[in-house]
Amino acid sequence: MKNTGVEDIVEELKESQTQLLNTVGQISEETAHLVPSPDEWTVAQLLAHIAEIQEFWTAKAILMTKEDRPEITRNSVENDIREQTVINKAGSRISELLEQCQNIHEATIRTLGSISPSDLQRPGFRGENNPVTVIEVLHSLVRHINEHIEQIERTKRLIN
Repeated sequence: MKNTGVEDIVEELKESQTQLLNTVGQISEETAHLVPSPDEWTVAQLLAHIAEIQEFWTAKAILMTKEDRPEITRNSVENDIREQTVINKAGSRISELLEQCQNIHEATIRTLGSISPSDLQRPGFRGENNPVTVIEVLHSLVRHINEHIEQIERTKRLIN
């Protein structure tokens, strides 16, 4: 991915959302809730996680624009929230999860519009010795979403 601006991140997120909808489209409720292999998340759980990471990392990027050099690594409470989100949404209908993903995607796009180009290089830390900029966090978010879309595709192949 190129290290450009928010507009490029927004376009990449829109492409990812389209790919997500295409990947999950026509998947049955039964398939979406099958565990593909031990220690793997179901498609439903992956959708819940995709929604959660957009909210989480967008909030961290915004935090970086407002605070000097914040620590943005997930803490134990945030990890517990992530885990509970995935567990609690495991039984949700695919239509509900896709609607949630779409709503959060749209909110993410709106929120990213508030980031000034001058803030894209503001630093934060993912761990004590791991500096990261706002734009790097946003690129990482897009990569993370795309990795989970690929995981959904693999899951569909394993189950079928």
